Amino acid sequence: MSNQQLIDNGNRMMDETDEVIERSKKVVHDTVNVGTETAAVLKAQTEQMSRIVNELDSIHFSIKKASQLVKEIGRQVATDKCIMALLFLIVIGVIAIIIVKLVNPNNKDIRDIPGLAPPAMSRRLLWNPS
Repeated sequence: MSNQQLIDNGNRMMDETDEVIERSKKVVHDTVNVGTETAAVLKAQTEQMSRIVNELDSIHFSIKKASQLVKEIGRQVATDKCIMALLFLIVIGVIAIIIVKLVNPNNKDIRDIPGLAPPAMSRRLLWNPS
């Protein structure tokens, strides 16, 4: 090979190397841009996830409070039902006693109901205005 051919071959290799370097610079530049965009998207998603976690905590707290309220209301309803059942039984008992006393007033097996006076006897006055 002659000197000119070696110089031309060297120049051609340098041109090819320069082109490869330029392409590599472009790839590096594109990679940096993609990395920057990815970092921005990742930061936005991280903030979004943080907001979602806060909302989930708030929802969990609300559900916990609602559950406690439902339990409390359930207890109140159960208590109210028990009281109503006992009052119903008492009323039924009083009505039964009154009916038995009205049907058979001379029955000595059943005591008089407290607060109800026995039938009035004939009254005798101490002072006779005649």
